[in-house]
Amino acid sequence: MALALSGASAALQDATAVLNDVARTLGATDLKTIQYAGTGFTYSFAQNYRPDAPYPKFNATYARAIDFDRGLSREETARTQAENPPRGGGNQPIYREARAAVVVSPASPWGGGAVALTPHGFVRAAMGASPTIGSRRVGGSTLTMISFMAGQYRVNGYVNAQHLVERIETWTANPILGDTPIVTTFSGYRNFGGVQFPTRIVQEQGGYATLDVAVSEVTPNAAVAIQAPAGGAQPARVEAQPVTDGVWYLAGTPDPNSQLVEFRDYAVLIESSVTEARALVNMAEAKRLVPNKPIRYHVNTHHHGDHAAGLRAYVAEGATIITHEMNRRFYEHDVLRNPHTLAPDLLTGRPKPARFIWVKDTYVLSDGARTLEIYHVDNGHAANLLMSYLPKEKILFVTDIFNDFGEPRPNDPPPGLVSPYYAALGSRIRQLKLDVERIAPSHGRRMVSADMLWRALQGTVQAPVVSAAGSRQ
Repeated sequence: MALALSGASAALQDATAVLNDVARTLGATDLKTIQYAGTGFTYSFAQNYRPDAPYPKFNATYARAIDFDRGLSREETARTQAENPPRGGGNQPIYREARAAVVVSPASPWGGGAVALTPHGFVRAAMGASPTIGSRRVGGSTLTMISFMAGQYRVNGYVNAQHLVERIETWTANPILGDTPIVTTFSGYRNFGGVQFPTRIVQEQGGYATLDVAVSEVTPNAAVAIQAPAGGAQPARVEAQPVTDGVWYLAGTPDPNSQLVEFRDYAVLIESSVTEARALVNMAEAKRLVPNKPIRYHVNTHHHGDHAAGLRAYVAEGATIITHEMNRRFYEHDVLRNPHTLAPDLLTGRPKPARFIWVKDTYVLSDGARTLEIYHVDNGHAANLLMSYLPKEKILFVTDIFNDFGEPRPNDPPPGLVSPYYAALGSRIRQLKLDVERIAPSHGRRMVSADMLWRALQGTVQAPVVSAAGSRQ
């Protein structure tokens, strides 16, 4: 026991010595705040065109301010379209510059770990923990690895012979991917006002790039004023809007919305939702509205992070998942097999084999009285997108390629232009000769008349109007 304690103490001393060298080299010892900026690319996490493809890429100007003492960070990005034609999500296509700001604090998910995933933040966090030391081969070089626990999350930092942090890796919880790796690399260090700072920062999440920035401006100990973000997320809630007998539009928060369809002996829920909590309240509402009938099927529209987060909950419920065949490997090998130790979910506690129906182009559910037709839509948003249609009721359930937000948005097409995603939907409706009167979009606040789509395709978008009947042209 004494030898073990002695060894642990020596390892801690060695790790502390390395961290002291790194802090001196980086100029982190007296660093209270920092601002830096540059240009490059951002990528929309979990919004790829295919589940096996990189995330969508955007041109970006990037700025970040960090208050190390308070554990606060503010990132500001201004994105423009990089890929033409657009492929994937991320609010594409972007017709004008899209600005966003994100603030994290020690109360944010991952314990405000975004600060600890910077070279200077890593040194401060490691010194305040109980770090361990080792070595690893990375890219042909042997680097010193300093590890510590930030709450429940392990953080590994890799230090080169010049006492510079080259790489930081950790894992975060994600409802689809489970324990998801975050890897950030730093290169091209330069002296900025006595502080060594990388001139290139590249970050990957889940195996694909999310950030690639060339840093050109760095201001150590800048006067920063970062306001801590408001309290935690609002609890999931659902508002069932009756559409017709046995059909409900499940609006609520967080977005997106779902749809419930009652059959003679079972119920069907369309759309997985953005969190497991929202999926669970949807299921609870379905059981209230359609008592004594199992949720036999769940239609998963596509693989994007805000539309598949409830997938595992439906597996735990025992529902058969109806989804595009392109998702087979991603769902069977990643979504269902990746460990979920950082945030155990319902399926973790109640493991159950999954049942899938893999759709290529068309699938139909019918009990003789009601029919639900499920179609693949060829579009640029997601290669595996499914829409659902009730022919008797003339209602179309559609995700992402048509939305009703009730008000103009910054990335709406200018007058005279039509979103290619809207055009793809209109083309598919005409090809299938569907008689659509109303559309239930997954994003938005309500169902709308199909007139809204046809007006948009004419380049004459107006305020959405809900009516009992629509028209096709």
